Amino acid sequence: MTDAAAGPSPQTFNLQRIALLPVALGQSPPDPDLIYLAMQDRLHQPYRTTLIPGLTDIVESMTPKTQPGLLGVCLSGAGPTILALATGHFDEIAARIIERFTVQGIACTWRVLEPAEGSQVLRGADVV
Repeated sequence: MTDAAAGPSPQTFNLQRIALLPVALGQSPPDPDLIYLAMQDRLHQPYRTTLIPGLTDIVESMTPKTQPGLLGVCLSGAGPTILALATGHFDEIAARIIERFTVQGIACTWRVLEPAEGSQVLRGADVV
């Protein structure tokens, strides 16, 4: 149990986001605020912030309201990859992330990934 004023436990918080993420990603057009909310993590990222200098600054300062085109940003897996979901302004988003890592002495590269060849995006009535 958690104190109501403290909010849900990290496990409950993340489970709520897991349930929200497919709904948020399935909307067309995408809702940046909903996707950003669904990508929040209180269970895994806090423990890895000491291993990845600059991660906290990136995740907390880059939002759809502060960065055009951004939907959300998070640590991908155990790292060291940072995942930024975006609809545009890719160069600008990458430059902001790389700038924060450069200050920490971390060299970075970035790339835009496309869906794998042969994959399909199914929406609404198309889903069986």
